[in-house]
Amino acid sequence: MIKDTLQNYIQSISLKYSYDETSEMGYRTDFEILLKGIFESIKVSRFDHDARAKQGNKPDFVVVKNDIPILYIETKDIGISLDKIEKSEQMARYFGYANLVLTDYVEFRFYRNGLPYGEPIKIAEYNKNSRTIAPFPSNFEYLAKTLVDFTQSHKEPIRSGKHLAKIMGGKAQRIRDNIKEILVSESGKGSELINVYETIKRLIVQDLTIDSFADMYAQTLVYGLFVARFYDDSLDTFNRQEARDLIPASNPFLGHFFDHIAGRNFEKRLSYIVDELCDVFTHADVAKLMEQHFKVSSKKGTERGQDQVIHFYEDFLKEYDDELRKKMGAYYTPLPVVQFIVRSVDQLLEKEFGLAGGLANTSKTKDGLHKVQVLDPAVGTGTFISDVIGKIYKRIKNAGQKGRWPSYVHHDLLPRIFGFELMMAPYTIAHLKLSMALKETGFLYFNETRTGKARLGIYLTNSLEEVNKQPELLAFDFGASIAEEAKQASKIKNEKPIMVVVGNPPYSVSSSNKGEWIQNQIKVYKQGLNERKINLDDDYIKFIRFAEHFIEKNGSGIVVMITNNSFIDGITHRQMRKHLLETFDDIYILDLHGNSKKKETAPDGGKDENVFDIQQGVSINIFIRKNTVKEELGTVYHTELYGKRELKFDELNTNNMKSFRWQKLNYSKPYYFFIPRDNKSEAQYSLGFKIDELMIDYNSGIQTKNDSLSIKFDEKELCNVLDDFLLKPINELKAKYSLKDTSGWTVKKAKKSLEKDYEKATILYRPFDFRKSILQKQSGGFIGRSRYKTAKHLLQENLGLVTVRQQSTFDFQHVLATRFMIESGAISLQTKEWGYVFPLYLYGEDGKKTSNLNPDIVSEIEEAVDKTTPEDIFDYIYAVLHSPSYREKYKEFLKIDFPRIPYPSDKKTFQKLVSLGKELRLLHLLESPKVNTFITTYPESGSDTVERLEFKDGNVYINETQYFGNVPKLAWEFWIGGYQPAQKWLKDRKGRILTNQDIEHYQKIIVTLYETDVVMKKIDGID
Repeated sequence: MIKDTLQNYIQSISLKYSYDETSEMGYRTDFEILLKGIFESIKVSRFDHDARAKQGNKPDFVVVKNDIPILYIETKDIGISLDKIEKSEQMARYFGYANLVLTDYVEFRFYRNGLPYGEPIKIAEYNKNSRTIAPFPSNFEYLAKTLVDFTQSHKEPIRSGKHLAKIMGGKAQRIRDNIKEILVSESGKGSELINVYETIKRLIVQDLTIDSFADMYAQTLVYGLFVARFYDDSLDTFNRQEARDLIPASNPFLGHFFDHIAGRNFEKRLSYIVDELCDVFTHADVAKLMEQHFKVSSKKGTERGQDQVIHFYEDFLKEYDDELRKKMGAYYTPLPVVQFIVRSVDQLLEKEFGLAGGLANTSKTKDGLHKVQVLDPAVGTGTFISDVIGKIYKRIKNAGQKGRWPSYVHHDLLPRIFGFELMMAPYTIAHLKLSMALKETGFLYFNETRTGKARLGIYLTNSLEEVNKQPELLAFDFGASIAEEAKQASKIKNEKPIMVVVGNPPYSVSSSNKGEWIQNQIKVYKQGLNERKINLDDDYIKFIRFAEHFIEKNGSGIVVMITNNSFIDGITHRQMRKHLLETFDDIYILDLHGNSKKKETAPDGGKDENVFDIQQGVSINIFIRKNTVKEELGTVYHTELYGKRELKFDELNTNNMKSFRWQKLNYSKPYYFFIPRDNKSEAQYSLGFKIDELMIDYNSGIQTKNDSLSIKFDEKELCNVLDDFLLKPINELKAKYSLKDTSGWTVKKAKKSLEKDYEKATILYRPFDFRKSILQKQSGGFIGRSRYKTAKHLLQENLGLVTVRQQSTFDFQHVLATRFMIESGAISLQTKEWGYVFPLYLYGEDGKKTSNLNPDIVSEIEEAVDKTTPEDIFDYIYAVLHSPSYREKYKEFLKIDFPRIPYPSDKKTFQKLVSLGKELRLLHLLESPKVNTFITTYPESGSDTVERLEFKDGNVYINETQYFGNVPKLAWEFWIGGYQPAQKWLKDRKGRILTNQDIEHYQKIIVTLYETDVVMKKIDGID
């Protein structure tokens, strides 16, 4: 019977395969008939296929028995390489499926929880050339039996933590996607799931979307089950009800959430996925897997055991949604950092505030409230709170007072230790972990009444949103617990005298926390800045302000956080630093460096590693307020650690706050830097005039939002794009140019803007790299940011100075001359190093040219040098900015703002510098006669295609046979801003054929770079 079914199947698909036009979909009907024949013996209910899986994230066929999926099948067209599919991103998503088959209709591959299972089975072989299929009848019954057996048993144990993370990530993705479908479907209306979503949105996360709720719910469910299983001592069984019973009574909210999961009304479309996961956990010794995964051996309740639960969340998130992990700034805090911070707080409370016992102190205010109230406003998985509790427990135990610990926890610990968390999954982990940790210490009374009602002070809330109104209790249990959660979090924010704030707030530049309350709070960091762009909306800055707000209210206290260290020396952070100095008496900055974006290295030239797996440098920041009345700015102390991560951990483990050597800083207005500065040089440097004070009209370079579309090598390429945008419909443009709309740029707006607003223009795209683009009077069109107010002056004969306001890499080498408007990355693509252009002349509506130089500064210059011209002043500045000694002496100050130029001391020196500055200017504009006298060769003919770059024995090879000869190493390695022009210019033309003009142009660049070094040395030789 089965043999006949398979024989008929092969005959039918063979006929269809013989026609070239048959697609994968053409075999679907035959395949479904085959499946029905094979699974008839086990009474399968139905076969669903991809009409119900429109997102493309689900397998093509689902075999369902008694409303429970027992097999998933992914089909590919005959002839598609299954080896390639096996390694694809699509298959990586299928770790969430217990039983999966991948087939090209003739070969069948089996996967159990994402891993290959058994041997592939071929029932036929195809020939692409003859379009024929040859059957293998001997495998027919073997395939049928294997498919049926495959659905009947899936109890193989999970053998690695990595595999478990992939399975959990896959299950969470399926749950998330199903929730999205349910909530937007008719069947979802009025369901318990929609009630949960609407209640959380109303009371806890006001800007909650269906997508973010689905994500929150899926993570919480999957990782909550994992944590429950981790602490489960009965290894033989595990299900939803057992997980519910493992949830401690420390949190009614979580209790009701798992009641909801274990209840009869739990959504059926989710229940079978959850049950699949429970089945995986049943056959996995999770605690043992974690020991192997992290290569440790420890008891579950110990510090290391808890640490495994925290760290594995990172592994899970990476498999579930790595982009989300990065976006949310979810990076666990290494224990040496946590312990140093907690140790520092404990020491400060005892030594600086006179509170005996430090964190264990139980003294109270006149109002009967505990003095030492601790908050972690971004509690995550509870690492900091766990260490706080552990430190207090050790102090009491070591004092021989362990017997009073249960009473102490209830009366003097739980009422004053708090944590806030917005993400539901880490919130769940924190509760489960801390409850288990307290249980290990001997506190067993969350489930008993002898000490009264007890709960952990970890709340699901957005720290940065103020909730003033008291939400009403709702009819269903879960709703009531959500309302109570919001009410208690609001009470802590508004009523508790928080004295200590610790933690590791999220690092997210694109903050979504834009609520009215925190936006009002952050205004004090922005007052009087007069900046065009204020980068003070990073979440970590908002959390520092949130913590500072508590200390302001309390009148005294401590904030210790590890954060992004950009605020300690950023220009736009100067008012933030001043405000912190106004609030706190003492500020200690332990700079841990590790900024790979700045290419930081240790002082000995060795590697400098971050304590996190991130690019941005970090610092531990200790803010102390001792006096309730404050009349002067605080004192700042600084120290730093460079080197490898383990070295930094060793230093943190072996030191406390007092044992580090701190340097007292002599900060000064207007910047109030929290890093050491050379004050003597600063005083001398500040006597000069700033570029932006001299040249009144200036702007950053254009931003296209899509360089490959908007900036072209020649005018013909540009015109082709413009013609397409003027003539073709939007859908064709998107398809042809692979375009996607973003929040700042849409194809529709770009197309419409070209109807009446553009001028073709040459722009300086990179050093010596002149491209074709357009300028527009209005931003937000084809060119995202056209900077037309300044750019229009460079459409006519002019001269522009290109430089940066700040640096994040190297020392100052960021200056160039231009005749044209620049692209924002013209001089560097490094963080903060936006290119600005300062035109020498401005053109009025009547075409009249006027100087862009401040007449007051010009007058002061002319007092020393007599009458001069704008070009001479430009050339003087250009020479100074290319002086190696100037760059070295003032390198720290050149990093933080537009350059200051010393006023000329006398006419003779001024004229010498003008002469050398002019020579440099003409070189960099490629207008010097010298650039036409090549010092290089181009001896070999060939394709002239830039295929690969190699510098060897003074030759720059562009392909196997062709090269530029006699290229000085100095020119090849020469830097301007963030680029090495001799390398960058060719790299950007990889795959292109160089024209005769290109070949000449490149050799001019080499002359320019070589001669620039010669002139720079002459500048420093002037007496």
